[in-house]
Parts: sequence; C-alpha cells; structure tokens
Amino acid sequence: MSNRIAWNRNEKAVAPPRKYSQEFREEAVQLALSSSKTVSEVGRELGMNPETLRGWVKKHQQQLEPTGSELTAGERARLKEQDRRIRGLEVEKTFLKKAALGSIGRRNTGFLGQEWVFVEGLGGCPPSEGLAGTVVEG
Repeated sequence: MSNRIAWNRNEKAVAPPRKYSQEFREEAVQLALSSSKTVSEVGRELGMNPETLRGWVKKHQQQLEPTGSELTAGERARLKEQDRRIRGLEVEKTFLKKAALGSIGRRNTGFLGQEWVFVEGLGGCPPSEGLAGTVVEG
C-alpha cells in the first residue's frame, strides 16, 4: 500500500479515504439511528468523518422508504383521479347522512310522519307522490 497524501482546497494535507467493512457500516448506521446522540457525535465517537456516517444513514433510510417512481405517469394520474372521486363520495355520504336526520335528531320517516315509499327508478318519495302524478298507496 502506497503512502499517498491528498491535498484539499486550502492546501492542507488530508488522509486518504479509509475503507470500512460492510459490517462496520451497518453497525455504525444502527448505532446512529438508535442513539439519542446526533449523527455527528456518533461519527466522532467512532473516529470517523461524521459526514461519511451521515451519508450511510441517508442511504439506509432511502433503501427502506418506497419511492413514488415505481408507478408510471398513467398510474399516478389514475390514482389521483380515484382519490378525488373517493373524497367526493365521502362528502356526498356526509351530506346525505345529515339530510336524513330531522331537526330534532331523529331519522326522517317521510312526509308528515308517514313512511316513505320506494319506487324503482325514482328512489324514495312520500306516499302523496308517485309515478306520473298518481298516488301510491302504502
């Protein structure tokens, strides 16, 4: 191994980069993540450049997080449209729940206390109304 000296911008000699084993890297990352100390403090305690440890921690966290790049543009657009539709349906559901309650907190039973009649195609309507103006007996 040659004894090389590197120079930084301020013309100061710096040590060549050290090689760390994969096992050391993993243990250092776990120590940094589980410790109440900052990454810089853990790096200094391990006798290494804190920025090196910070890079390892960042890389580790990126590997754990799923990225949005796994979806195509079309899939993201479809997902966005579905989210918008779900929000609209939730608003509609909330509105209908509130409309179904009477002013005294009871469920509306119909026109003047009578039961509502379900007419296919029209939904619920009071007994005084029916298809084409005919009265539906309930």
